[in-house]
Amino acid sequence: MNRIHRSIWSEQTGTFVAVAENTSSAGKKISSITASLSSPNAGLFGLKALAVSLMMACAATAFAQPTSGVVSSGSATIGGTPGAMVITQTTANVAINWQSFGVQAFESVQFVQPSTSSVALNRVVGPDPSSILGSLSANGKVFLVNPNGILFGAGASVNVGGLVASTLGISDADFMANNYRFSGAGPGEVVNSSNIDVNGGYVALLGANVSNHGIITAQLGTVALAAGNRMTLDMAGDRLLSVTIDEGVAGALVENSSSGEILANGGRVLMTTRAAGSVLSNAVNNSGVIRAQTIVNEEGSIRLLGGMETGTVNVAGTLDASAAAGGDGGLIETSAARVDVASNATVTTLAPSGETGQWLIGSQDFIVENESSANMQATSLSALMVTNSVTISTATDADGEPIRSLPSTDIFAPTAGSGNIEINDAVSWTASASPTTLTLLAGGDTNINAAITANTGNLVVCCGRDVNVNEAITTTNGSVMLGAGRDVNIVRSNTAPLTRITTTDGNIQICAARDVTLNNAHDGAALITLTRGSTTAGEDLANLGVSRGLTLSAGTAGTGPGPDSGTVRFVNGGLAGTYITTTGPDPVTPTNIYYNPTSYETPTDFSLFFTGTGSPLNQYMLVFPDGGDKTFDGRTGTTLSGLKGAPAGVSLVGGFGSGARFETAAVGTDKTISFVGYSLTGANASDYAFAVPCCGASASRTTASITSAFVPGFPRPILTPEVLPPEARPPAFVLHPSAPPSRVVAASVASPVMGNIPLPPVLTPHTSPDFASQGFVFTVSPATPLPYSTLVVQAPVELEELPAVAPAATQLAVPIATPPAPYQPPMRRPKPERN
Repeated sequence: MNRIHRSIWSEQTGTFVAVAENTSSAGKKISSITASLSSPNAGLFGLKALAVSLMMACAATAFAQPTSGVVSSGSATIGGTPGAMVITQTTANVAINWQSFGVQAFESVQFVQPSTSSVALNRVVGPDPSSILGSLSANGKVFLVNPNGILFGAGASVNVGGLVASTLGISDADFMANNYRFSGAGPGEVVNSSNIDVNGGYVALLGANVSNHGIITAQLGTVALAAGNRMTLDMAGDRLLSVTIDEGVAGALVENSSSGEILANGGRVLMTTRAAGSVLSNAVNNSGVIRAQTIVNEEGSIRLLGGMETGTVNVAGTLDASAAAGGDGGLIETSAARVDVASNATVTTLAPSGETGQWLIGSQDFIVENESSANMQATSLSALMVTNSVTISTATDADGEPIRSLPSTDIFAPTAGSGNIEINDAVSWTASASPTTLTLLAGGDTNINAAITANTGNLVVCCGRDVNVNEAITTTNGSVMLGAGRDVNIVRSNTAPLTRITTTDGNIQICAARDVTLNNAHDGAALITLTRGSTTAGEDLANLGVSRGLTLSAGTAGTGPGPDSGTVRFVNGGLAGTYITTTGPDPVTPTNIYYNPTSYETPTDFSLFFTGTGSPLNQYMLVFPDGGDKTFDGRTGTTLSGLKGAPAGVSLVGGFGSGARFETAAVGTDKTISFVGYSLTGANASDYAFAVPCCGASASRTTASITSAFVPGFPRPILTPEVLPPEARPPAFVLHPSAPPSRVVAASVASPVMGNIPLPPVLTPHTSPDFASQGFVFTVSPATPLPYSTLVVQAPVELEELPAVAPAATQLAVPIATPPAPYQPPMRRPKPERN
């Protein structure tokens, strides 16, 4: 393992404690805190912050009032009376260097500032930590920077418009320019045991180790606890938009202890140690209370983020982003390389009069079972599904962040992350308000090894490799969707005789990039059952789609889901009713089954595998349109050229508002096209239907190609530096291409000083609109630094001399021999002075 520690739940202490990474937690309990911290590789986690804060409190009480203040930037006066210091700020921003900064109990420090947007930076340059035990107040914002540590002690009162407390430094230049870049974490910690109140504002506690044991209130505001060595705060007016950790630190810890409360109703709470690409150990622990409920239609969010390489997030206590007062529930995210959810954790996004919110759990792998070594116990997940829609994700995007929603492409293909999701003990729930959804997004495989039962709930499974259903899935008033980047296997054997998928008043969608296998080797009973519990006139019964055609993406085969598709296998079949059965009280409302007749082992008719009572069976063969190829023109719009295979008696027609569009305008083959507004017409149209995408795709799909506009046989384009007349806004470069590109879509200048410099998007022809003979003019602002080394032009041309960049070269770089001389306007004669 890369981590030097792991955290496990202690039933005795009711907290997470740090132990050596080789310590087993299965079946064992931590006997005492002392035992947990005595492990040789335990690290500085768990209760370290609390212990150090007590030492800081004892050491810092001698430094009561701030001493030796010197204004380094801006303007302010320091006055008041003994025990009641007043700093009067006269500029929007002010920076003050102090030898020490503390507030003794029953004493006060007040900032009087020009406005609520004013900010006062207080930097401690002496060797002592800051201890705030009395009153700290301001009508604006206060920054306190002390690398030796900062303690807000029990009994202290902090009432400010915004607060940043940091052991990382910030320069006067950055601060005065509102560039909140902090770096160089000092040896001290940032610890809060007081009451901090910044309603409508923000609280940011920054350092290598940050902990909260008190109460922080920021209604309609933001609370951020972040640990790292370098970080950036993004502000907009009175709001803290984000905290980005640019560089991690070994042993980074952010903690909200069992005595801590963070209250940000209508706002946001962020606890993070996540630094992109960092492999240093880090942890985020919560065993206290965090609330960010919806108020005044402002949904709250709670995010606990550890490193995705080696970080740990431990979830206990309470996370509450519910909407008890109305509106929709908010967002909760707990993600890291490993996420552990304690058995006593309370997590809710419940919205009694709106839509229940979402809880995202992102981890490298995730196991649900009733064992202490699991990431989450199955009994806990069952209880938490009552008040939450839960997404468990082991798939990540190109930035390394957990994928939190269904993809826009047909087949789930995560950019990164190959972790598995295992359901090894039964999960069952009944939603208390609106239906809740359990979503499993795995970069690797999803293995359902225990029954899943949802009453007023849905199950969505999408994974990069295989979905293996080895136990029963049952939903009432909910749907089931299974999608795989490779295969979906619904297997019944002598060791798993109860494997089946059953829905009442819900739909079933099954889709795979390769094969769907229904293995009924045990008893011949139906594998898939759809039941209509109650019927409203005109409503359809549940729909079943079992086909690769439901979810094929262009990158899988490139020709659309036709004869080369994967196969749906009915193993050990042949008896009517062996696999699929439907029941319903309405004999008129049909059950619809969509299938691809070319992608089934014989027979191709569902009737042999189907029994239904109370409703007829409608079977629709899936039809796949042909996409229209095009030549690159910088646009994504295209048309559909017909139907694949041209089924007899069926043709394609586009209605009002119909259209088709490539996902990108770049040159390529077998590119995905989304289309809407098209329908089927003809004598046999009622026997066919378009493929309906699965796994989150919102429109029907097909494929086609975009080819380059390059005409072979032309020589390399020539770039000529010229000085043009004043109306051309010099200096400028003129590209004389031999091939006639129809449109130049982007250009930039590569400078050895400033890197790539984008040029104006509107490019004007030089002398004549005849681009092939006269070329293009790219105007560059005189303020752009010289010299230019290369002009990079992205255009619909290829160069035979250059190797193609797959799928085709759309960018060329042309060296520039000498930079153009900057344009100098003519000198004007000075007017004669009047006597």
